[in-house]
Amino acid sequence: MNIAKLAKDVVAPYAHMVESYFNDDEEDPYDTRKTLLFFRGRTKRKEEGKVRMKLHKMLVGTPDVIYEEGDASEEGFKTSTEGMRSSKFCLHPAGDTPSSCRLFDAIVSHCIPVIVSDRIELPFENELDYKEFSIFFSVNEALTPSYMLTRLRGITKHEWMKMWRQLKSISHHFEFQYPPKKDDAVNMIWRQLRHKLPAIKLSVHRNRRLKIPDWW
Repeated sequence: MNIAKLAKDVVAPYAHMVESYFNDDEEDPYDTRKTLLFFRGRTKRKEEGKVRMKLHKMLVGTPDVIYEEGDASEEGFKTSTEGMRSSKFCLHPAGDTPSSCRLFDAIVSHCIPVIVSDRIELPFENELDYKEFSIFFSVNEALTPSYMLTRLRGITKHEWMKMWRQLKSISHHFEFQYPPKKDDAVNMIWRQLRHKLPAIKLSVHRNRRLKIPDWW
């Protein structure tokens, strides 16, 4: 049974677990980030998360790819921070759910997200165009041998830099702060709620007067 509906619900980001990369001011970040693709996390998952195990078999041992097992420990977060900050792309395959905090860790690390999922809802998508700073693959595309790496290697330095700059410019939208600041995650969530209200009010008012189920 599907309970969530975009017409009424707000998609909120996870709080990121790694430290934000506030001093990301390398003169040439493309060449400084030596790793092409980075993933660190649990590889043995259930249901949709089985894609992680398949990707592990495909990617482990590739020279400029890091795909390793990791846990949610202090040392693990430190290793993930270093890995994301030194990688051009960060892989986000589905886990037990379509999304995880890893996506938001990559955003605040300015590591271009590579999202592998057939069903994912993203925060603030009415205001942010994720295609400007993320790469998307279906599960079938990602599991096609060499397909994903070939596409990533085909992205030029100019294209990557454009995405990286855009990623830096929107990363503050995923910061939870107290007290909240303009355009941070808390502020953005309240804006999303405000956008939903007119449609919700319309639905409530219609249902009060209708004698049959709403046909919308």
